[in-house]
Amino acid sequence: MEKLMENRNDELDQFKTRINLAEYAASQGYQLDRRESSRNSAVMRRESDNDKIIIATDTDGHGVYFSVRDEQDNGSIVDFVQRRKGWNLGQTRKELRPWLGVEPMPVPERIKKPEPSSKDRQAAMGAFAQMQPQPAGGHPYLLSRGINSETLADPRFVGMIRADQRGNAVFPHYDSHGLSGYELKNKGFTGFSRGGEKRIWHSANIGNAERVVVVESAIDALSHAQETGDHEAAYISIGGQPSPEQWAVLETALLNKQAQGAALVAGTDADVAGDVLAERIAELVPGIERQRPTAGDWNEQLQRRDDYEPAAPSGPRMG
Repeated sequence: MEKLMENRNDELDQFKTRINLAEYAASQGYQLDRRESSRNSAVMRRESDNDKIIIATDTDGHGVYFSVRDEQDNGSIVDFVQRRKGWNLGQTRKELRPWLGVEPMPVPERIKKPEPSSKDRQAAMGAFAQMQPQPAGGHPYLLSRGINSETLADPRFVGMIRADQRGNAVFPHYDSHGLSGYELKNKGFTGFSRGGEKRIWHSANIGNAERVVVVESAIDALSHAQETGDHEAAYISIGGQPSPEQWAVLETALLNKQAQGAALVAGTDADVAGDVLAERIAELVPGIERQRPTAGDWNEQLQRRDDYEPAAPSGPRMG
């Protein structure tokens, strides 16, 4: 009996480790959202019941999922089958055994298994996916900072700003693996997702923009776009003083854009710390332009409309 139980547990572990949960979900009518997916997550939707799930791989190799619609709906592929089909464990075993065969099971499309990620990252992915887009007309807090609804409706920013259940403005941070965490902003409050890792926030057009402006905060990015009337630039925010990990992600992003021929601009704050940041960025990518706000930062300049003088589209090259 003990040996039988060991074999049964071993089979469950093989289901969780060897079966690509994303491909199994595809066989059940889910379709991959390539725009929202990343190296460590597969975002999938099923039209028949409007379900939306996120699939990841745990550090032990187990495939895991969580539903965006129901925070109680999560777990392994075994949980996925039992929850959606209403089956007991024996029925679920019969369903999944063919997926352990030598020959791959037929699926609508082959999907790469997500790279392993920590539980903290998985929690951040799940929480962020359940957040709503900013309200129609713009997030109230961002509007209170002088950013108008037209700027907030710009396609470059729409998908990169959300609102949580407490009404905070939410700015996702990314690295080469995907979502690493998210920044929270509201009146008198700045926070970051629990267990998340600060990397970089960027506008949605970062992939094809011919001009990239690096600023210290996402609010500065929105403010710069509105103040300068630059409707084409992409933006990267480093969220203040960067960690070594953030510098590494920023360097990779800027070198990639420089290799594509994009113009690069350091739009950090107009103070000693901002100037030091700009010099450090110039060490990463020599030749970057420096654009200094006329007030302390771009949002402060935005709110000093009476004293505003349009910033030049570019400044001296650095490095």
